[in-house]
Amino acid sequence: MKNLIKKVNRIFQNYMREKRLKIGKYIWDRKEKTKIVKGNNFIKDNIIKSILFLRYDGKIGDMVINSLMFREIKKVYPNIKIGVVARGAAIDIIKDNPNIDKIYEYHKDRKKIKNLALKVKEEKYDLLIDFSEMLRVNQMMLINLCGARINIGIEKDSWNLFDISLNVRDFDKHISEMYIKILKFLGINNINSSYDVFSSDYLLKKLDLENKKYCVFNPYAASKHRSFSTENIEKISKIILEKNYEKLILIGNEDKIRELKKLNISKENKVKIIETRGMAEVAELIKGANLVVSPDTSIVHLARAFDKKMICIYRKELGKEDKNSILWGPNSEKAKVIFVEEKVKDGEEIDINHINLDEFKKEMERVWKYL
Repeated sequence: MKNLIKKVNRIFQNYMREKRLKIGKYIWDRKEKTKIVKGNNFIKDNIIKSILFLRYDGKIGDMVINSLMFREIKKVYPNIKIGVVARGAAIDIIKDNPNIDKIYEYHKDRKKIKNLALKVKEEKYDLLIDFSEMLRVNQMMLINLCGARINIGIEKDSWNLFDISLNVRDFDKHISEMYIKILKFLGINNINSSYDVFSSDYLLKKLDLENKKYCVFNPYAASKHRSFSTENIEKISKIILEKNYEKLILIGNEDKIRELKKLNISKENKVKIIETRGMAEVAELIKGANLVVSPDTSIVHLARAFDKKMICIYRKELGKEDKNSILWGPNSEKAKVIFVEEKVKDGEEIDINHINLDEFKKEMERVWKYL
């Protein structure tokens, strides 16, 4: 009976969501089309002097990768104003980025979204680029009220809100290729595809980690199936400590730190368990590291930004083509991906804790050899 109630509730919620989206689209999916000048250079031909990037999803990895666009635009057009709408921890990633002129904080509250949009509208952006796969009503409203001269969306052919829809998603290539295609559309070539994350050295000095040989181990991801159990955290940490690192840094939020401090490994002199306050501190720890070990999270993209050696653990369904590690992989020659491969039934998830620790140990041997 309980499962039936859940199923009925889910069907009802989906029905109401679709209704809300239809009403929202009817109200907000409208814009007086701007005449687009088609030539060899979109920015020059359409006199683009300011660009607003919408990244209200709060996804840290996406923001890290998106950073290549800010730099490459500024490299060619240093006087273009770049604004970014962002929220949550993603703001930490860009707050010190010199290629961004203005950051607007996004809140889910509708009144705050309206106020934000009206504030943005006053600045009269020439171009707005929205990266969302699916627009919710609040986001439709934001784009409509921002009043940018030209709106670009990704695969939004059926929308009136956008002057241009770019069909640039390719699930057979790394996500960074999408940003490169957009840059080329804007008329920017000779693109450097590295990412930018700017951080201080304050924390490294405070923790006496400057010029130390250390490994950062991030055991956690957003879901339990992508996070390591306490048993595996102990085992993986011991394998890392077999190598002559001066320190092993374990990171996590407040709840996870309490869990980590209960582990036997926490008593080792070489182990530091650090509660990071924001992604800026995480970035700083990664910047100084010799090796980063992590499951499939934004940590992988941060390590790529600093060109670090890394061992990444991804999940893959046995017998099926893997799209996730292609699209969201580390995209680095310095990274080794270890796959946890399993056959699963519908509705089940692959558990990262079924990692082959012998394979991990071999990778540690290989990495240490070339450090």
